Formats: sequence, C-alpha cells, structure tokens
Amino acid sequence: MTTQRSAWGSISPLLIFSCSCLLVGDMLFGFDTSSFGGILANPGFINQFGSYHADTDKYAFTSSDTSIISSIPFIGKFLGCLFAGPAIEKFGHRIVFILLSIVSFIGVILEITAADTGYGTGRFAQFLVGRIIVYISVGLVEVAVTTYQAEVVPAAFRGLVVISLQLFLAAGSLMRSGLNKAYLTSTNGVGWKTVTGIQLIFPAYEGRCDEEIRLIKETLRDQVHKGPWLDLFHGTNLRRTFLVFAFYFFQQATGQAFSSTYQTVFYKQEGYSSYQAFTYPIVTSVLGMIAVCPAMYMVDSVDRRGTLMISYPLQALWLFLLAGLGAKPNKTETEKSTVAASFMLFSFCYNMGSASIPYLLGSEIPNTAVREKTQSLGAAWNVLWAFVTNYSIPYLIANLHFGVGWVFGGISALTLMFTFFFLPETKGRALEEIDALFASAFNPFRPQNIQPSDTERRIGELDGGKDFEESVLTPYEDRHDGKNVSAYVKP
Repeated sequence: MTTQRSAWGSISPLLIFSCSCLLVGDMLFGFDTSSFGGILANPGFINQFGSYHADTDKYAFTSSDTSIISSIPFIGKFLGCLFAGPAIEKFGHRIVFILLSIVSFIGVILEITAADTGYGTGRFAQFLVGRIIVYISVGLVEVAVTTYQAEVVPAAFRGLVVISLQLFLAAGSLMRSGLNKAYLTSTNGVGWKTVTGIQLIFPAYEGRCDEEIRLIKETLRDQVHKGPWLDLFHGTNLRRTFLVFAFYFFQQATGQAFSSTYQTVFYKQEGYSSYQAFTYPIVTSVLGMIAVCPAMYMVDSVDRRGTLMISYPLQALWLFLLAGLGAKPNKTETEKSTVAASFMLFSFCYNMGSASIPYLLGSEIPNTAVREKTQSLGAAWNVLWAFVTNYSIPYLIANLHFGVGWVFGGISALTLMFTFFFLPETKGRALEEIDALFASAFNPFRPQNIQPSDTERRIGELDGGKDFEESVLTPYEDRHDGKNVSAYVKP
C-alpha cells in the first residue's frame, strides 16, 4: 500500500525560504509598473523632463509624452517574457534569476542618471531606455518565478503560493505610492530619483528542492525533451494556450492600467487637490494588497473559477458606477468621494481575482513539455495588451473622461461569461492530473471527474494525500506530441 503524506508534511523550510526570496523580486514588478503614474505627476520629474510652455511659464507633459513613456517600456517586458522560457529550459532558473538582477541594476542606473539638477535637463531618451531595460527584468521575473513555484510547490498549496506574487506586487505598489506622496511637493530631481533608485534594493534569490525536481523528472520520463514552439498549437495544447492567452488579455483589458498607472494623473486632471491625488492611490494600493489575502485562500478552498466569477462582476459594478456618477457635472464633495471609492473598490475586486489568477493559470495549465514556452508566450501576449492599454488610455481619458469606465466595465461583464463556459477547474490537482483533465471534454454544467494513471496517482498522493474515486473508465489517448500518454475520463 502506498503511504500518503499530508500536504503540510510536503512543505520543507528550504521550500518556504526559496519561494519567499523569489517573491521579494516580485516587489520590483509592482514597484515599477503599478505606480509609475505618481512619478509622472511629480513636480520635479515634470520640471526636468516635461516641455516648457511659455504661455503658462510651466513645464508639462503632453498626452503623447505620457503615452510614450508609459507604453514603450513594455517592449522590454515583451522581450524579457519571450526570452525567459527558452532561457529557463537551456540554463535553468538559477541563471535566469541572476541575470534579471543584473539587468535591473543597469536599467535603474540609466534612469537616475538621466537628468542633471536644473529644470529642463532631463534626457528623455536615456530615461526611456532605462525603463525598457528594467522592464526586461520584469518580464524575466514574471515567467521565471511562476513556473518555478508551480513545479516545486505541492498541488494543495500551488494556488496560495503562486498568487502570493500579486501580494508582493501590491506591496511594491504600496511602497512606491507612499514614496510618491512623500515627495509630492518636491520641485527638483531628488524626489523622483529617490523613488526610482529604491529599485536597486530588490534582490532575486534562487532555491532548489531536489526531491520535487527528481519526482517531476521521474513522472515525466516519457517527456524528457521539451517540445518545440509549434507544439503550443497542437492537440490539447491548443486549448490550453488559448485559455492562457485569454486570461492574460482579460488581466489587462478590464481596467487595471486605468486604476493603477493613471489614477494620480486622472485625479489631477479632474480637479482633485494634490493631497487627494497622491493620497487616494495609497488607499487603493492598501486595499489591493489586502484583497490578495482572501484570494490566496479562496483559490484553494473555493476554486479558481468561483473566485474569478466573483471578481469580474464586482469589477464591472464599480466601473459602471464610476462612469455613471463621474460624468455628472458639478459634482458635490460626497459624489467626488464616491468616485474615489469606486476606484478603490475596483482595485480590491480586481486584485482578488483577475489580477492574480492568470499567473496561476499560466503556470499550471500548460503541459510540462511546453510549460515554460506557454507561460513565456502568454506573458508576452499580456505585455502586448499592456502596451495597447497604456498607450491608449491617456487619449481615452482626454476624450471620454469617466466614460472609460463603460469600456472596461463592459469587458469585465463579458469575461464573466467566458470564464463560466470555457475554464475547467484545476483546484488541488497535481500538474500531471491536469494533463488528464484537458484530455477530456469540458461541460460547464456538470463536474469534470477524471481518473489519473498509476504514475499520476502517485504524484497526487505525494502532493496532498488525496483519495481518488474509483469508477468505470474510458481510455483516452493524448497525441499532441506524437506520444501515447495514458489518461482516463468518465463517460
């Protein structure tokens, strides 16, 4: 008889330490990407990099400048994501973690040396290049950390650990929002250089859990060689790739950039005081960070689908409220506060589900033979849409103002339907079981029960001591890579 061990018994101190150190690197992700709007609104940054307007005797950014400096760096993240998958397969996670630390250091140095002390001395092109390089490291982080954690963490805790990426991302965002507020009246370069230079402290560490890696290799002995890129679009892999792409698209297209990157700028354009424009994003960041905690619990206790189907309609609700009330002319202070509250509650609901779960789906849904490549390409697809949204939002705000909420709220509502009809549940399943899950047809109106092979059964027992239901089974063959991989499904 096989001796099962509890899920908690499979957690080692080394595993906890390794995952915790890697998550500190995720703070870089949140620190740079989620709160750059505060830098754009910083008086010192504007005075050094903005264009001088003689009619107002002030420096300012045009909508074009804002779009370029916010969107072009995503080219770096796109390249980082594409490079990460093949690099991990060839050199391993350790080398990639070291590489992203070096790349980030170079990018930050370029950023903080891009201006002298006087007004109008900013070298816009140098700062932009620095941001692109920093974003290369951000792309490496996004793929390397999630794939590493998905492979070494037991199935019972995979959701909690992978989604904790969003917790540290929110922590980085909160830290930067606080620093932005501290320097909101700074008219020289000290403020923005301090906020930017803080990125130099984020390390990236690497851990290795030999037992889990040995187990993965034993389990996948028939899939020793990683599949080529084209395998992402063959057999059951096509369905998996489609789902990863879809939820990474939804992560960007449901309004996150509107709430995070441009929130401070939006408040200032709509007549809120400087104190409100810099304080409200801090509250938003705190709520976003708090929201990850129930998400970390819900994905492994409720399930992935249920958490998303709670998150999306609530996002739509707050965006619709923001759009409807925000369009009202001559708003009272109470109405302006309600608009700000809608921003904050949207951020809470977004971080509870649609912000964090796509990272989890991208790391656990793909087949092991193409996991790194699928996550790499999916993350690059995510970056493409981040570029599109960040580039277009300044123009949408200028023309639609609060009406932007109708656009993103509508997408959130449609995403709820997509989740119900197309996303199977992967809660508590070992990565090997998920192969059998995708070998079967999905019906959203009834539970999807599978019976893993003997090898998959062993992994499930070691991953969390699960008992599998015995039943009459129908054999199924998954030939997406030309191999016969046994899986069984209920008729």
